Amino acid sequence: MCVSFDIGRAGWLTNPITESGTGFVFSWVFRLTGDSPVFRMGEIVHETSFAAVVRVAAPYRSDREGLYDTRGGCVSRVLPAHIVSASTHTTPGFTQQESQRSLMHFVPWSRTARRITATAAVVVVSAVVLTGCSETGTGTSAGSAQDSNAPLLIWTDATRQPGFEAFQKANPSVKMKIETYDPTVLISKLQLFNQTGSGWPDVLFDPSPNDVAAFSSSTFNYAQDLTDLIPRDVQQGFGTVNGECTVGGKLYCLKNDIAQTVLWYDKTLMDQFGYTVPTTFDEYAALGKKVAAEHPGYLIGTAGFKFIYNDFLWSSGCPLQAVTGDKQVTINTKDPTCTRVADTLDPLIAAGVLSRSGPFDTDVIATAKEGKILMMPGASWYGDYVFKPAASYALPAGRLAAAPYMSWPGETKAYSGASGGGVYFVSKHSANLKGAAAVAQWMSTDPGFQATAPTYPAYGPAAEKWAAAKATDPFYATNPVPALQAQAQLINPADKYTEYVIDDPITATIVAKVKAGGTIASGLSDLQMQLEQLAKTKGYTVRTQ
Repeated sequence: MCVSFDIGRAGWLTNPITESGTGFVFSWVFRLTGDSPVFRMGEIVHETSFAAVVRVAAPYRSDREGLYDTRGGCVSRVLPAHIVSASTHTTPGFTQQESQRSLMHFVPWSRTARRITATAAVVVVSAVVLTGCSETGTGTSAGSAQDSNAPLLIWTDATRQPGFEAFQKANPSVKMKIETYDPTVLISKLQLFNQTGSGWPDVLFDPSPNDVAAFSSSTFNYAQDLTDLIPRDVQQGFGTVNGECTVGGKLYCLKNDIAQTVLWYDKTLMDQFGYTVPTTFDEYAALGKKVAAEHPGYLIGTAGFKFIYNDFLWSSGCPLQAVTGDKQVTINTKDPTCTRVADTLDPLIAAGVLSRSGPFDTDVIATAKEGKILMMPGASWYGDYVFKPAASYALPAGRLAAAPYMSWPGETKAYSGASGGGVYFVSKHSANLKGAAAVAQWMSTDPGFQATAPTYPAYGPAAEKWAAAKATDPFYATNPVPALQAQAQLINPADKYTEYVIDDPITATIVAKVKAGGTIASGLSDLQMQLEQLAKTKGYTVRTQ
């Protein structure tokens, strides 16, 4: 029998029994009914002789898998250290005493069973997890002996796999094992490797650049500092884009590509209507009102998706994850850089020119296929992967153009946000750090590989090679490269990636309000409350001014 332990509860902000959509909880959906917990079925996705990774339904990717100890005839969740902190929160509908009760229920374990009954626990923990059948594994130290001939384990997605294979072919003396992996279980697998003390990939391509904050922390203890492993001139070739990979002045990853927001527009329609491409958000808003009056049914963008942060709030500099120091962050949705987004966009939503749906929703796709999207703020990959495909917007060739992003009132620079852009990590546990760093460097900088990449390369010289091919693409009405190049160095540095991910709170507050017929402004206070509590569960000191 496992030794029980107590964990505290973060307050549910809306409906405590809502799994998704209309309500928001900080972690797995869970509620006590008297003395009986509500159970979820957890699927075993990875297993060793004494531990297992279990996947359950949860709103956050980082909470969808948990590491469980399976020895001693029981199952107990080994919670990651980054969610261990003191809590005095009380769940609405529960007393403080009830809030501090143990929410983890241990159940018998069968080695032959492929499923277990697992309860869901919220992320604020009041005591370090103690169980009678678990122990912490000791990982390999980054200072351990290095071997330049040690084989390298590579984890990648299918898109980057040919690049790693090309490196291996060009460097046959380098021993490499290349594997594709499921990014939805990445976090829990790294937790498992930390428990077992082995298994970490030496080089990891991660499609989620926001993981850098967590992976460079002592919690995960995974990302190697690359500052002295990547030549200075190579680092300079990235310009400012590796700022997202820099934590505490140290370089923890290399960007593969960037997804800077630009203003995509239908040049044919703009010319036909006699409109001028806006260069400021004031001009954008004025043109939107004009479109609503003169050409109802046409769109100039969307607001019903999490990219409302990437394309608008981030570009404005709204402090939602403004890192001010080690584990210190400013979150202030009352800041003028946040409220001006609502003031600008809410009237456009009400006028019907800014859709309450998202760019990938069926009604927006239908509008696009009717040729009624006049403009759309979107990432650099929208041209090839949103507007061009027949299964998506299917815009005819020769109509789409790109313009640099618009500036907000009073700003001297036209900053944008970004939507994507994968990164390469090197494991600090690798026995061949120099070899692993060389692979990551080649993948992110080689002009031959990057010139044919599907997305805009982060490395400047490689981006120039990529741009040469894009400039002559007949799909575009004009060469989109100048706009992409101009915006590449203008991703707003005001926000930095943090250990808390803001996508789900954005979706649960602002996006939910917009989709339900409300306003962006009405969702800002809810977003403030959720982000504050979420940041605190990750150990951040939060400032609100």
